[in-house]
Amino acid sequence: MKRLLVAGVAVMLAFWGSAASPLGGLAVAVSPDGKKLMSAGDNRTLYTIDAATMEVTARHWLGDGILALSFTSDGSRLVAESTDEALLLIDANSGAVIKKEDKAGRMSTALTADLVAGLNPHYNGHIVRLFAMSDLTPKTSISFVKGDKVAAMGLSPDGKRLAVWLDPVSDDTEPVNRTVPADKKGLEADEFKQKNDGKTSRVLLFNTADGSKIADYKTFYSPSSSGATIFFQGENVLIVTYSNLNLKVDAKGECTLFKLEGSFNYGLGASADQQVLMGGGLAAGVYVKTVGMEQVKFQVGDRLPGWPEYFKSFAVDASGIGYGATSGYRIIRVRPDGTFDKSFPVF
Repeated sequence: MKRLLVAGVAVMLAFWGSAASPLGGLAVAVSPDGKKLMSAGDNRTLYTIDAATMEVTARHWLGDGILALSFTSDGSRLVAESTDEALLLIDANSGAVIKKEDKAGRMSTALTADLVAGLNPHYNGHIVRLFAMSDLTPKTSISFVKGDKVAAMGLSPDGKRLAVWLDPVSDDTEPVNRTVPADKKGLEADEFKQKNDGKTSRVLLFNTADGSKIADYKTFYSPSSSGATIFFQGENVLIVTYSNLNLKVDAKGECTLFKLEGSFNYGLGASADQQVLMGGGLAAGVYVKTVGMEQVKFQVGDRLPGWPEYFKSFAVDASGIGYGATSGYRIIRVRPDGTFDKSFPVF
């Protein structure tokens, strides 16, 4: 029965990953100076946390459930994504909501560029909207033709580029062959399946200054599960999914599958410069240095009894300390070497 319950949770969380619904528990952000954390989630409360002591120093009622949040570059404000696919601009001291911008989900931020991207999934064509993080002033918008559905998007750390991955579609130019050759194992078998399932997808790059298209690559990539986040590895685009069958697209459009050294990525996050990427699932995670893709797996050292605890989001400060927020209303601190440090309840 316990296995069935856990399997059921996995199915529900995979479904939730495809929509603007909370996994449960908390999202987390770390201030640019590393001295303060702020956390919020499906209980609609914003917590201020001292990073040195990990004590909650203030609580503010938001009224909105929160999926993700990020500090602005000066640390005075937060931008958060709510469960109704809106961006909230929040005063980091008082917790007051200064502004709300509807139809701007799947938030991606670039702190040094003071830029945040949000998606309006308009029925007549998706629209990516770019705003100044500091005041949510509209900057640029990028429109897609009807039928091109944005599956994931991400800003480069300097904010100059936006990568967009479109939902896979049926494609008659790709063969269909369900029989994987016996000599293909691991990622080679995965690649064969991807190249022989009759589906393709596109990865596009845009200039955020004017919304002009830089590149449009057709790929064989069509993972079965939804829920993806885009990061940058220099000139490369990394699409990291819940299912952990991920794609690297280089500057020439060459595609390579890869996996993180974990299982499912219920939660994902990165440092502001995207030099460190973190992902995690059930009481375990992986700490990745994106230059060279050096990976360290970690286990939560003090697992909770009862219902399983999953990671929901991650934040990484400038020194490399990682913070993972969980469905158990805890924050897990990870050392700069990628190993588990300590856990802290948030209440």
